[in-house]
This record gives sequence, structure tokens and C-alpha cells, in this order.
Amino acid sequence: MNRLIDRRTILGGVAVLAAPFVIGRRAGADERSITVGIYTAQQGEYVRKQIVPPFEAEYKCKVYTTQGVTLEQIALMRATRNNPKYSVMFIDDIGVDLAKKEGLIEQLPADQIPNMKRLLKRFVFNDGYGAAFAMSSVGLVYNSETGKPLVTYGELWEPRFRKRFLMTSPKSTQSLYLLIAAVSVETGKPYAETQYLIEKSWDKMEALKPNVLSTFDNAATVMQVAQGQADIAGLSFSKSVYPYTVKGAPIDMCFPREGTFAGINCLTLVKGAPDRELGIAFINRMLDPAVQQGLAEATLAGPTISGLEFKPEVAKYMAYPEAKMDEMGIFSPDWTFINPIRPSLLEKYNQVFGA
Repeated sequence: MNRLIDRRTILGGVAVLAAPFVIGRRAGADERSITVGIYTAQQGEYVRKQIVPPFEAEYKCKVYTTQGVTLEQIALMRATRNNPKYSVMFIDDIGVDLAKKEGLIEQLPADQIPNMKRLLKRFVFNDGYGAAFAMSSVGLVYNSETGKPLVTYGELWEPRFRKRFLMTSPKSTQSLYLLIAAVSVETGKPYAETQYLIEKSWDKMEALKPNVLSTFDNAATVMQVAQGQADIAGLSFSKSVYPYTVKGAPIDMCFPREGTFAGINCLTLVKGAPDRELGIAFINRMLDPAVQQGLAEATLAGPTISGLEFKPEVAKYMAYPEAKMDEMGIFSPDWTFINPIRPSLLEKYNQVFGA
């Protein structure tokens, strides 16, 4: 089993973080530039290759990017708090709450971001400190040729999955969803209730340990399911799975009856951001209808603005439009409750699965 990352490594700040790899050539002395913290995998590559270059050309600037996940992004903002290097940071909705409380980001100036007018109200977070630009459904990955979708999360504990379950790393937001699901399996209560009982998940998680093959934080690891090295993986974001599916990989996603979690990717404006106006323009560009359309079609994650239409072969993978979100019972936890106890949850994850 992969060694789990100790919470001090993630939460401790600059001393434990390797210097991020900044993509792009060095800007000239008179050239405007910003640094943006984006995500990894297919979504990050699309942003870097398809969204950034036209923006650079229009604004005659340079956009440097680093790739990471939410806790890493927050650690980078903490490390550069006194001398901000980033202008825009991509973080999940869980991170918006944290970053706002720590004074790392500022409220988005909606009057300077015209495309926010089309943003669905459910995707404006923490009094406007975060604006979502993509939403993935979160569930389990299975082999569509040799396996079947799980009807309930309770099946994860069955003996047939002994050493056949690839479990997402505790440093990923999805690991918290698994705890909520575990309590729902144990109690039969809905997520809206079990999220507040999340600390009662550990007996059930201890019982899951024999079925865990290893943990992973690289989204591409789910391809081990396609290759037959594991039967089930997750919890995973649809944006990290479906692009493989449409290319012919024998993997698909299932969303057990307990409910469908939401992976919400947000834009934030770093407090004290270098070239703040350029950062605001980049946020506006990420919410542009054409950009939202292209990004959604490339990653198969749902857009966050209203009024877009997709071909059936694309739309079937997305929790979009809003009526479909409601139909799927898309659920996002109360992060104001969970964030204060997240360090203890990460520590407990290490105790249970780190040995």
C-alpha cells in the first residue's frame, strides 16, 4: 500500500512543499504576466493548451501555470501570503471556505466579471469569494466489460473485493465523501444527516481495510481498473474518468443509491494578487460561454453557467442542466462544519490505512 501523506506535509506550509513547476517561458521586462494555479489531469491540460494561449494573445500577456490539488493550492497561498505570487487559484468548494477564513483570497468583484451574471446561483460560494467553473459527479469506477455497477456503497465491503479496491488518497476531497457514504451505509440515513456524523465512520472504514489494494492521488491510476489490476476505484471525479471512457477504455462510473456527490471546481482571486485586473479578466474568461462549452465537451464535467446545449452523446456524461443536477440528487457537504475537523480526519485516515 502506498504510504499516505502525513497531514503536516499537506497543511504545514512552505517548508515541506517542493517548488511548483511553472509552465511557460519567462516574461519580458515590459510584458504583463500572472501566475495561475490550475488543476492536474485532462482539465489542467485543456486549460493550459486551449484557454491560456488565446487569452495571452488577446491581452498581450503571459500566463504561467502550476498544477495541483486543493490542499496543495492553499499551502502555496499560505507560503506566499506576505509576497503573493499567484493571481488566480483554482480550488474546490471545500477550499473556498478555508481560504476565505484565512484571508488568502478576496471577494470576487462581480461588477468587473460580466460572465458571472450567467452563473447558476448554486455555484457562487462563501458570499462571492468563489465562483465555480466546472462540476463533476463523484462516484465509483468499474470495468464495464468484466464488472457491474454497484447498486449501493455497501457492496464495497463484500469479500469479493478483497484487495481489489483502489481508494483515493486522504489528501483528496473525495476521501471525505467516502466517510460520509460509510456512515450512510451503516445507519441508512441520508448524506444531509450523515455528514454531521462523519467522525463515526471509522469502525466501518476499519472493516474496509482488507479490501483496499492501495491508495492513489494520480487520476490516471483508475486505468488499473481497465487493465484488470483492480475491480473498483474511487471515489473519483467524472472529469477524470469519462475522457478515458469515450476513447474506448473499458471503464465507466456508477453512482450508488445513497446519492451522488459533487466535485465543484472554483475560481478564486488571491488577496494582494499581482496584476489584479489581469487576474480578474482571466476569471471572466473562464466563465465565458464559449470557454465553458469547450471545457465541458473536453472534460465531460458540467458547466456552471446557464443556457448551454450539448449533443446527446456528450450530455449523457454530465450533470447538466440544473434540472438534471436535481434529478441526480447532487450533494455537496457543509464545509463550514467539516473543515475544522478535517485535520483530525486526515490523521485518523493515516492511522487506519497507513500501516
